[in-house]
Amino acid sequence: MVKGKVLPIAYLQNLSRSILGSTIAFEIEKGLRIVLEYYGIINFSLGNTLPFWRGRICPTSDGFKNIKELSYPPRELTKAGRLNDTRAPLLYLSMNNLASLEEVNASKGNYVHSIAYKIIGDNKLRCGILGEITHVARSGRALISEELGTHLNRILNKTEYEAGKSFVFTDAFLSSILRDRSASKTNYIHSRTLAKLIFEKHPGFAAIVYPSIALESAMNLAIKPESADRLLEIFGISVMRIRDKYDYGIFDFELLRNAKGYEKDGDIRWDKKFKPIISPRTVSPGDQNT
Repeated sequence: MVKGKVLPIAYLQNLSRSILGSTIAFEIEKGLRIVLEYYGIINFSLGNTLPFWRGRICPTSDGFKNIKELSYPPRELTKAGRLNDTRAPLLYLSMNNLASLEEVNASKGNYVHSIAYKIIGDNKLRCGILGEITHVARSGRALISEELGTHLNRILNKTEYEAGKSFVFTDAFLSSILRDRSASKTNYIHSRTLAKLIFEKHPGFAAIVYPSIALESAMNLAIKPESADRLLEIFGISVMRIRDKYDYGIFDFELLRNAKGYEKDGDIRWDKKFKPIISPRTVSPGDQNT
């Protein structure tokens, strides 16, 4: 939120360019600490409303055997990613099933093993979010929910012009780091550092919500493994074949397999009576409960 002093816009512009222009971890962290000292991350609680999606391209229509192959990787196999350091996994999910296909770069002919999660019961997933302030300032609406949009509009309308410029600039700058398409070229050093500092400053956050890199207007989540294990349950498991892919996140696909559930060891129990269904008219991946 906008409280107390804010960084002047000219100083912020120079600082942001300095951070983006560096590949030295110490310099990047030092600069981002200054930015975050003057910026409060918008946070909210997600309840049991919508499923969250994750996909993984698989070699055949059989899919993977165990749900562990679809979740976050074990620590010893975890490489540096967009928001996670080496040996520090996060569970990456999308709020839109088509975004999850774009995130794994699914193409015509690919088989994709899709898994959907939902929040257990009345639990809440405490999230920090980047990018929504920018979206509300530009469009008047939030992507996550109408309630959040109303809240952010109220904040922006009460904020003095100079402070508002600083507030929106900072949100746009930080969200741009998380959705940088070329971040892999620098081993995600900027986005990993930012995520580490956000979780460090806000240990109560279970997840960070950020704009999708692959699909415009979609949102992704990066969830702490311990929070995912405690707060999420599997809602659906399916294998599909991508029949065709079009621009702007449009897919035709055929559901080939749907799970009835899974065993205690994680092995998937497939519905042997399930008949393939061609999208998109009736069923989306994971719509049928496990």
